[in-house]
Amino acid sequence: MLTKKASIFAAEWTDAKLKVGHVVLFVSVVCISLIAISTWGVFNSLEYHLHDKETEMSNLSKTLSSNIEAALTQADSVLLGVKERLESEGSDAENLKKLDELLKIQQKRLPQIHGFFIYDEQGRWLLNSNDIIPAGANNSDRDYFIYHRDHADLVPYIGPSIRSRSTNEWIMTISRRINHPDGSFAGVTIATIYLNYFLGLYDGVDMGANGLINLATSSGSIIVRKPFRDSDVGLNISNGSIFPILKPDMSSGTATINSFIDGVERVIGFRRINGYPLIVIAAFDRNEILADWRSESLASLIISSTLLTILSFIGYRLIKLMSQQIQVQRELQASQRNYIEVNKTLGLMAFEDGLTGLANRRQFDFFIETEITRIKRRLDGTALIMIDVDLFKNYNDHYGHTQGDECLKAVSAIIKKHANRIGDLAARYGGEEFAIVLPNTDYVGAFLLAEKIRLDLEQSKIQHTKSPLGVVTISIGVSALSGAEIDTPKSLVDTADKALYIAKSSGRNRTVISD
Repeated sequence: MLTKKASIFAAEWTDAKLKVGHVVLFVSVVCISLIAISTWGVFNSLEYHLHDKETEMSNLSKTLSSNIEAALTQADSVLLGVKERLESEGSDAENLKKLDELLKIQQKRLPQIHGFFIYDEQGRWLLNSNDIIPAGANNSDRDYFIYHRDHADLVPYIGPSIRSRSTNEWIMTISRRINHPDGSFAGVTIATIYLNYFLGLYDGVDMGANGLINLATSSGSIIVRKPFRDSDVGLNISNGSIFPILKPDMSSGTATINSFIDGVERVIGFRRINGYPLIVIAAFDRNEILADWRSESLASLIISSTLLTILSFIGYRLIKLMSQQIQVQRELQASQRNYIEVNKTLGLMAFEDGLTGLANRRQFDFFIETEITRIKRRLDGTALIMIDVDLFKNYNDHYGHTQGDECLKAVSAIIKKHANRIGDLAARYGGEEFAIVLPNTDYVGAFLLAEKIRLDLEQSKIQHTKSPLGVVTISIGVSALSGAEIDTPKSLVDTADKALYIAKSSGRNRTVISD
């Protein structure tokens, strides 16, 4: 029963260790998964922020390009009407007066217009919708004038940003060539557009602390840039990072590049303006995007770290509690083993004589009762030998109790040596008395064994000065029963005890068989 309980404890302990291992594995997997998910979320958030800003810049460049295209188209439509009227009706004073009135009306209607101008083939001013014609003013040196003089194409020309000679304001020009009836160069009509108009379009757009919006020609010359600086106007950025991306067949796109002007890394969206050789570029500082991302990531990491800490703490506490449970089980198992050992010892103590190592009186009584029951059932014999150490009290008084114990040990050792069959029981009956139960043995067999023991002890010559023989001797009584006899353990003992008494009263150191 105890062994079975110990096995159960061992199985439970092994099972508990497996459970702890599973908990450690589960907590580790959850923690690693949480770290992986958080890391993935951080990097995915970065991609999202960058992509979102690219989309925003692309949409912004599209909106701005539409507004700029509308502003240019309005101005160009007026120029086209002026060109057709001059080519069909000429540039006499009366016609110029009518055109001046019409252009003033258009200028008031179009807020982006700085002014409308007409120059003859020599570059002299024929008309200024602002009514300011400086004396001797000539624009033959202007880029747009030179272009139209040297090119006979009919498309409008977008010139570089310049300062107006009449108002000293920053403007950009859109112009068309005027021809004589024979197709020769007759002059130029232009519309000048405030650069501040474009800057006004940009004012409502939040580009962060370091974003920018660029309007540039297809050749890379800056028309206007926000934030605005005089030194940036006309700057050529064709050698920068963006223009290699702008393929002739590409109308729009996004990218992340370093600025040609200030070296800042920005996320950009760019778009060509339909019908005009212009490009609008919207750019947002990548570091500002990352600042927003870092703030969100930090909040996410704090939350994830808090969850990870809580989970780790709970896992640690659970593992610790389970480990404590295992330790308790281990201690219980150790206690169980100790208990088993103690019970074994107690069992031995309950049926074994502590001094001689022979069976004690309790085991003798149990054994002989069982044996009597058996022989009644099996009809075979059982013999009993009762042994008493002669004059042991005198020995004890003379040599002392310690030596007396040694004497009893010596006697019991000789008894053990001869009563060695399987099934025999040698016991210390009490004090200096011993008993041997011999199953399946008759009087003769018991007598022969008793004599062997008596003679062996006598020949061992254990000194006993208070004995007439000078050595330790024993007296023996033998009794026996068969299955045919109805008797009790007490009667068998009494019979052997009577024979022992006779042996002692007849001079000791002899064996007597009961009659």
